Amino acid sequence: MAAAIAAARAGCSVTLLERQEKIGKKLLATGNGRCNLSNLDFQAVRDYRSRCAFRLPAFFEQFGVKETLRFFESCGLLLTDRNGYLYPRSMQAGAVLGALEEELDRNAVRIVCSCRVERIRRERFFYISAGAEEFCFDSLILACGTAAGLVPKNAADGFALVRELGLAVIPLMPALGALRCEGGFWKALAGVRCISQIELHVQTGIREKVWRENGELQLTDYGISGIPVFQCSRYAAAALRDGARVTAFLDFLPEYAPKQWETLCVRQFRLCQGKRVQTMAAGMVAQKTAKVLMKQCGLAAEDLVGEETKERIFALFGLMRRFPVTVIEANPISQAQVCAGGVSLDEVSDHLEAKKVPGLFLCGEMLDVDGRCGGYNLQWAWTSGVIAGRHAAEDDRT
Repeated sequence: MAAAIAAARAGCSVTLLERQEKIGKKLLATGNGRCNLSNLDFQAVRDYRSRCAFRLPAFFEQFGVKETLRFFESCGLLLTDRNGYLYPRSMQAGAVLGALEEELDRNAVRIVCSCRVERIRRERFFYISAGAEEFCFDSLILACGTAAGLVPKNAADGFALVRELGLAVIPLMPALGALRCEGGFWKALAGVRCISQIELHVQTGIREKVWRENGELQLTDYGISGIPVFQCSRYAAAALRDGARVTAFLDFLPEYAPKQWETLCVRQFRLCQGKRVQTMAAGMVAQKTAKVLMKQCGLAAEDLVGEETKERIFALFGLMRRFPVTVIEANPISQAQVCAGGVSLDEVSDHLEAKKVPGLFLCGEMLDVDGRCGGYNLQWAWTSGVIAGRHAAEDDRT
């Protein structure tokens, strides 16, 4: 949609081919229906992952957060800042989609829905085969997205199309998704939400890599979820694909510095003398979490805090700060928010035109760029879409 608007504003006649029965359906689900469309706290190299990350700043210099603000203001949308996270003032994703649809209409963009593109043929023009229909264009923008968050049968396979055109595609894998873990205790933990730190360790031979993330952790009946897990899940997915061992250490009380924690544990043990261990533990972490950690340490609900249980209680304190779980699988692409992988940035110019296929432009998740949670993936959609749209419209193309 951003690419179509940019090209149309530049004076081109634009047709938007959409596989779904309606445009923008994925947009409605973003930000839990509120559409976190960008973020004021922005650093391209920090907030995005790509095999060619060094090229990313040049794209955001062409169209960054400030330009995004102006773009949506020009569409009549009022935005609001929530601690740097940018949303429509109404806090409804439908308002963003409505503004884009209105702008498409105002710029006379032709929209063809339920249109499944089956083949692209490049001669003097681009010939697009879609069932019984064939379209002809001077230039072409591929913004097919990925199967992330979609039932596979509903996803457009734009990568099959670009492979036929001779472009290389880095294999896709889920990013920003939940992780499945070993252990028979997960059903007992399902539903717990807590501010935590996750420390992800990837072991390959004698080398170990570590990533740390903080935020609201969500425990499920199969493992770990929530934003801190999403932020590092793509590293777990890549490591598991390569056969590496992946372990996550969960810290349920990350706000305490080591010395503070040591003092707190001694105080809790002293103050709770003679009380039930469960009462003490449930006052520190969620009750479901307390029960599972107690069992891991050989403690029963009716055990009392005292010298006989001291060693096990301090082991319990240790698990509260460093609970190890073995990650065995990343949730599939259909359950992820975005994908990692796609067409390498090596394949495109600074204008996102395919080097091997003049007149072909790529944007969004078609490219090997994925961002952190917080509006960064939508910012890449606006950035890459507008760049592709503007430059596809150059040289009096229609």
